[in-house]
Amino acid sequence: MAGRDSRRRYRTAEVLEQLFALPSDDESVDGMEDSDDDTIDTAATTPANEAAADDASDSGETDDDDDILYELADPNADVDSSDEDISDTDHESRSSAVTDDDETDWHKDAFVESAIDFDNITVVPQEPFADGDGPLEFFGKFFTEEVIQLLVEQTNLYAHQTKAREWEDTTDGEMTAFLGMLIAMGLHGLPMFRMFWSTDPLFRVQPVADVMTRQRFMKLVGNLHVNDNNKALSRGDPGYDRLHKIRPLLTEMNANFQKQAVSSSSQSIDEAMIRFKGRSSFRQYMPMKPIKRGYKVWVRADSKTGYVYQFQLYTGKNDGDGTGLASRVVTQLTNSLKNTSTHVAFDNFFSSVKLLEELQANSIFASATVRSNRLDLPILAKVKTPLERGASKWLTRDNIGYVKWMDTRVVHVISTAFSPSETQLAKRTQRDGTSVQVQCPKSIVEYTRRMGGVDRFDRARALYSVSRKSKKWWLRIFYFVLDAAVVNAFHLYAAVHPDPSPRLAQFRVELFRGLVRGFCSRRRRSSLQGMSFMRYRFTGTSRQKLKGVPEDIRLHTSNHFPEKTDSYHRCRLCSSRKNNKRSRIRCTQCKVWLCVNPCFARFHSR
Repeated sequence: MAGRDSRRRYRTAEVLEQLFALPSDDESVDGMEDSDDDTIDTAATTPANEAAADDASDSGETDDDDDILYELADPNADVDSSDEDISDTDHESRSSAVTDDDETDWHKDAFVESAIDFDNITVVPQEPFADGDGPLEFFGKFFTEEVIQLLVEQTNLYAHQTKAREWEDTTDGEMTAFLGMLIAMGLHGLPMFRMFWSTDPLFRVQPVADVMTRQRFMKLVGNLHVNDNNKALSRGDPGYDRLHKIRPLLTEMNANFQKQAVSSSSQSIDEAMIRFKGRSSFRQYMPMKPIKRGYKVWVRADSKTGYVYQFQLYTGKNDGDGTGLASRVVTQLTNSLKNTSTHVAFDNFFSSVKLLEELQANSIFASATVRSNRLDLPILAKVKTPLERGASKWLTRDNIGYVKWMDTRVVHVISTAFSPSETQLAKRTQRDGTSVQVQCPKSIVEYTRRMGGVDRFDRARALYSVSRKSKKWWLRIFYFVLDAAVVNAFHLYAAVHPDPSPRLAQFRVELFRGLVRGFCSRRRRSSLQGMSFMRYRFTGTSRQKLKGVPEDIRLHTSNHFPEKTDSYHRCRLCSSRKNNKRSRIRCTQCKVWLCVNPCFARFHSR
């Protein structure tokens, strides 16, 4: 007990003093005896901290809190100035950590804005069209006779290779009519092909059903092909192509899209999605997109109309030559725009300072949003600066303008075409739905106006898309190409016939009729509006005739009157292959021919 009592007891104040003791003002790291010569203060070696230290030494003051806040700040997190969790003192500390003198490569130098009018060249056909040319002639510039012949040859070849049952070789006329049927089906939002031949008049589309039978149409869908499977290379081969089945059509359409329209002076690059939920090695899952599962397509389109000049399917990480995916996509899609002084807009997935420098070296102007953690950006982009809504800061480097603007959140934009220092009034929507006018840098205004080309194409494609569910992974891509060809043909047609403004729906109707051109592969044409020929339901060893008229019409008690027609037709109830009964009496409501007695009464009863 005596030994324990002899121990020294420290007071609380003394303990705290020892734990939080700081060196005196006259002590330095170099003067400490126990310092390690190999230890390097990495925070002190950064250019920003060197500049801050120089400023502090000049003023005779030091502020350790500023350095700590600067080092701990998340360079990638852009915080709204209205964030209540961050105090005004913290904002002042962060902003005071970086000044214009801290920037080494970026300065507030004059920006030489391009004198080019990027709205001067619009989408017009490369070759002149006659005044009488309709939708068929414009669509024929993309799905040419060579493309139709390719589909016919490969479809017949595939049917013979797989030994398709009861197959009859298709022809150019039938394939053209088949494409027309697909386009017409896009005008009707029926989920399945077979519903266009339904016996229910609510679903049946008579102009489509008159072209060919349902069985023949489904045969063409099941055997449709674009490339020879026997020529496909194995997966381990260096020349293996995941898109072998559809590659000839992709190559031909990309060439035709660029060849048939004048390249506009303002374009955009963005991604589009092809919906597909089946099995595929390069199907993507993007939970934040409207279409969450499917194929990703990089698209270069006109900013104003959405005309697609070029597209490229993303097939996975194995693509490429070692360069970054984003830079490679933009470089490949703009390869044909070199030395054209075209303006291209794209989002922060693709953008970087190095990419804009490469495009500028090829006489291609660009504007893009950019992520704050990209290399070569100014320090201003990586620190949190208190800005009110509408306020902005800008810097330039080698005629690349960077601007940081506060909207509801911080926006970073780089551009080689528009001055970051000029501002304009822009209408912005608030959370309550009202609109306010705020000051906005010109580069951001122009980027917003020119970025939506691919979105415009997506909206036009989705309005009357021909796409349907399929277990074959490449059919969805074929439908995408067909939709793109129709939309592009419509834009060229609208450029030649601007008055009155054409409608996409009417364009598709006229295109369907032009492609079909009276083609009919049926042995006999159905004259029953909303009805089909007799069908049978097999139950065990017997078969039962189906009336071919929905019960809500057939059993309705009113408006069933017999009318006499000029020609005889088979009785819907009693006629069969062995007993051919014909009548000139037709029901005015059901639109079927029936014997007066007893078929007319029996047909309209259970």
